Amino acid sequence: MEPMIKLIPTHGYRILTVLLLLTASIHLEGRPPNVVLIVSDDQGYRDLGCFGSREVLTPHLDRLAKGGVKLNSFYVSWPACTPSRGSILTGRYPQRNGIYDMIRNEAPDYGYKYKPGEYEATFERIGGMDVREILLPQVLGKAGYMSGIFGKWDLGVHKRFLPLARGFHDFYGFVNTGIDYYTHERYGVPSMYRNNAPTLEDRGTYCTDLFDREAMRFLTQNHRKPFFLYLPFTAAHWPLHAPGDEIEQYKGRFSAGWDELRSRRLKRMKKLGVIGPEVELSPRHPNVPAWKDEGNKAWQERRMEVYAAQVTIMDRVIGRVLDHLRKSGQLDDTLTFFT
Repeated sequence: MEPMIKLIPTHGYRILTVLLLLTASIHLEGRPPNVVLIVSDDQGYRDLGCFGSREVLTPHLDRLAKGGVKLNSFYVSWPACTPSRGSILTGRYPQRNGIYDMIRNEAPDYGYKYKPGEYEATFERIGGMDVREILLPQVLGKAGYMSGIFGKWDLGVHKRFLPLARGFHDFYGFVNTGIDYYTHERYGVPSMYRNNAPTLEDRGTYCTDLFDREAMRFLTQNHRKPFFLYLPFTAAHWPLHAPGDEIEQYKGRFSAGWDELRSRRLKRMKKLGVIGPEVELSPRHPNVPAWKDEGNKAWQERRMEVYAAQVTIMDRVIGRVLDHLRKSGQLDDTLTFFT
């Protein structure tokens, strides 16, 4: 059997409400259910096989969707990473929890390079979620849950903002909005942490593989207690990085051109009933270059290959998590959410 509930994709505060209500009610009858919450950052809504994609390979998420529930009229609370994460973990709109914009710096996007030490004084290094906010693992902890997060945190760098100060028991991941997948750096500054301390122990290893390793460790160590496993992946976050052999499987899949791919996907999504028949393609933004230029086409094709490889690597990790739960006999006692 598959896990009890799967939601794809869904709204942050609704996830929290459902989790708390289910946890409270089931806890009265015995051990509460385990919870696995997976967040894919910057991934396209239709870049899953279960939502009509034939180009991006996601067999494990497709299996999850087939055996569960797909919610296709729900939305995140903000169209990018930081405020969405704040809403998922607090159950409150960004305007209420105080994280109503990204904890990141815009200047480098416009060609600015930080002077030595300057980055440390920017909002990306001093901002964070208000310590008065109550986060999901703090509530679950009162019900006896062990909580672990492996991936992107993005709600503050200082110790009072880090996961262990917000109810999590175990953390391995990066604290900033985006890092190099191999050096684990942000603007040349190491960003990977284990619990409350920065670490360089795994520098050079693809970060999604590291989150896979840490999730397996957490599940093995905490199988006797109810657990909350939070996997905030950066499956498609800039910069785009993937191992060469993973990219190779996508050679030629995106050679048709972006406009043709969009049209094909739209037709498939209508056929699947994911979207209504009245939905039409939005016009191309005037600042988005066309595919007519061959050099630009090759560049776009390469980017799509890397992006797709990133999503497939994430999907493989999700499959390993599901397989671990099945082999350990915990699958039927676990609520699994993907958004």
